[in-house]
Formats: sequence, structure tokens, C-alpha cells
Amino acid sequence: MKLHRAIHTTLLAVAVMTSHGAATSLATEAPIDAILATVHREAGITPTERCDDHTYLRRISLDLLGRVPTADELARFDALPDRGKTLDRMLHSDEFSRYWSQLWTTILIGRGDARQVDREALRRWFQTQLEQEKPLDQIAFDLISAEGVTTLDGHVNFLVGNREDPVTPVSRIFLGVQLDCARCHDHPFDRWTQDDYTAMRRFFQTISLREVSGGIRVVDSGAGAAEAGPRFLTGSRPRTAAWRRELALMTVRCQPFARAMGNRVWQLLIGRGIVDPVDGLSQAHPPSVPELHQALADQLRGNGFDLRGLIRTIAASDAYARTAPRAEATVRDEAVELFAARIPRPLLPEQLIASYATVMHRDLPSPERLNTMAVEFMGRSEVETGATDPLALQRTSQGLLQELAAETSTPSGDLDSIFRATLSRRPDEWERQRLADVPGSDLLYVLLHGNEFVFSH
Repeated sequence: MKLHRAIHTTLLAVAVMTSHGAATSLATEAPIDAILATVHREAGITPTERCDDHTYLRRISLDLLGRVPTADELARFDALPDRGKTLDRMLHSDEFSRYWSQLWTTILIGRGDARQVDREALRRWFQTQLEQEKPLDQIAFDLISAEGVTTLDGHVNFLVGNREDPVTPVSRIFLGVQLDCARCHDHPFDRWTQDDYTAMRRFFQTISLREVSGGIRVVDSGAGAAEAGPRFLTGSRPRTAAWRRELALMTVRCQPFARAMGNRVWQLLIGRGIVDPVDGLSQAHPPSVPELHQALADQLRGNGFDLRGLIRTIAASDAYARTAPRAEATVRDEAVELFAARIPRPLLPEQLIASYATVMHRDLPSPERLNTMAVEFMGRSEVETGATDPLALQRTSQGLLQELAAETSTPSGDLDSIFRATLSRRPDEWERQRLADVPGSDLLYVLLHGNEFVFSH
């Protein structure tokens, strides 16, 4: 078994080093705006204009750091409104690694703490991978092939958290397809059969979970004498007895992996996947812009599955900077599907809580505390389905705001200061005339409960 591990670790290392080496000379970027310009022209759609600098700063701060910008960050940006430098500074900050590890942990195992799962250990492990700039294919390989103890080897919590059905999250997250239906019957709208699901499930039949002091140990007992061995969705079969490690290698080297990762990062930043939902790719549900879907995958393969590189490409594009339509404007469904306009979306509970803390001049909650608050606040849903319900926000946020206000100070000062602290902009002339005499505490309450604050727009 040790020989098998060494062989497959070496194989993956060679594959990763080859693709990473190519990245330095190719330096390819997905031609996002060129692709979408052609698509919009052929569809007869006029995209909305690019957003102003303050809207961009708020948007990128929420997406990369999980909170609204601070007063100091606004002042720094006003002094040098360089979107590229601001983007790079955020991408290489500690806050980025901390927030995106929170996002990915929720994608992998949901919110809250499942039985025998050390969620914080998994999040810390993922944060370390981001801090060390590990490529996405290496991260995925390690998650699928993980062995160790839940409290010491954080990545094994992905398998422990999904031990009842590991096939579904692996196929959904890393391949972008849903095999749930195939557990009981052939998929009614796609080519996946119950036999496909069963063959994939056999990759995990060698996993053994044992209770040890302080956690659960995950070990691979090796291939048994099964009547039929496992089979990957492409039809490939393992060549050795290290089934799960071969599954991990097959997964990260197949084309659907790059497409699924590109689409998921796009969805996290844009708010809608090219395949939407992100795990819904099927013959009946193709990508809305196939060329863009493939271009993001090509960039990932070309740059060695560099997450930050892909985020930068997307966040620097016109597609990311599109404005939302005016309230009175009618938006065609096709324009939304083809990314010709920004559609405002409710903040995730983690973003909302961290933004409240930022406005109140309070230290951000620890990742562990933030997750607990998010579960109490909105529930245990995954990131892609767990955006905050605006109506629920108005019902539940009052207690949270009172808790924060009781422990720290609230923003004070003139109208401009309160608007900048909450909405990252100055009031317009209409707002100045009508709000000049409103007490600061009342104004703050109104702004923090308004749609402009609780939505990313």
C-alpha cells in the first residue's frame, strides 16, 4: 500500500508540475469580454455599463473578504482608485484566505457541525492550502484521497462529513454533475444510470472509519474481493488496488473537473453559474455560454489550476463590473443568462454578520464563531443555495444588531460618514435634503436594514 501511495503521489506531482510549468510561459487568460461581446451582439442584447469605483470596491470587498470595506479602506481607495492594485492587495491578504476557506468548507460539508466532523479543522486545512497557494487540482486530490484523524488532518473531514454518500458530493463539487437520482434509478433527464452510480460508489468501499482518542481515523483498507471493481464516469477503471487515489487522479485530470471548478468560481463572483445551478450540467441543461465555460477551464489548465489567477481574471472583466438595471427597467431573462447585466443578490449570512461588525467598529468574529452565528441566523444550507432571504433578514437581524451595538460603538459623525460606513458611498442630493435632520442612530438603523446594504449589487 505504501508503494501504491508513493506511485500515485508521484504521478499527481508530475501532472501538477507539468501544468504549472506551462503556466509561466503561456500566461493565458480567459477572453471573457471578447466572448460575451460576440454573444451579446448575436443575441441583440445591449449590456449595462460598468459600475462606478465605490460600487466596485464594495462588491470586490464582499466577494473576496466577506465584508463591506472599512472607512480606512475607502479613504485609501479614494486617494488611489486603482481597481487592479486593490484587487491584488485583497487577493494576497490573510482575510482572503480566511474567508474563502470558509466558503469552500461550506461547499464541502455545509454549515454547522455534523456528527463526528471537525468543521474548523477542515476550514483551517483549507486556509493553509490557500495561504500556500496550492493549486485546485492538488486540493481536490487530497480531499478525495484523504486519510488521517479528523482533529489532526483536517481534509479527512470532507469524507467523514459525507460518509453516507460520498459519490454525490464528489460528482457535484468536482465534476459539476448530479448523480443523486441514479442512486435508486436511471437518471430521467441524463445519461447516468444506476449502474454508473454503483460503479462510482465502489471506489469508496475500501474506506474504514475508526474511533480514536480525540477524533475519527480514516484509513483505506485496500481493494477487496468485490464481484465487480469500480468504474469512473468516463468508463476508466483503476489499474491498481489503490482505488480511491486512482479516483482522485482520474477526477482532477478529466476535462469536467476544470469546467466544474471554473464554473463554480464564476458563480461565487458573478452570482450565477454558466451552468446554473453549478452542479446541474446535463444533456438537458447545457451551459448558457459554452465558449466561456470552456475558456475558464482552459485558463485553469493553462495556469496550473491557480485559484487566485482565475479570480483576478474574472474580477477584472467587464462582465464582473456590470451595473444592475435601474429599478424601473425590464431585464430579459436572456440578458441575465448571458451576463449582460448584474443581478443584485442577497448577502450570505457570513457576509452580513461580518459587515455588521465592520460598520460597528467591532473585531470580526473568528471563523468558528462566524459559522455558529450564521447557523443560528439563517440555517445550515450550502453556499450556492444559502443566500440570505431579505424578508428573513428584516425579522432576524434586529437582535444581532442589538447584540453588536451593546458591545461596541456605532459609527458617528455627519451624514457622509454614516453613508460611507454603511453603503460605501456618499449620499446623493435627494438624500441630503431629506435626511439631514434625522438622528444618526435612526439613520444607521434604516440604512442597515435597507436593500442597498443587505444586497450585493
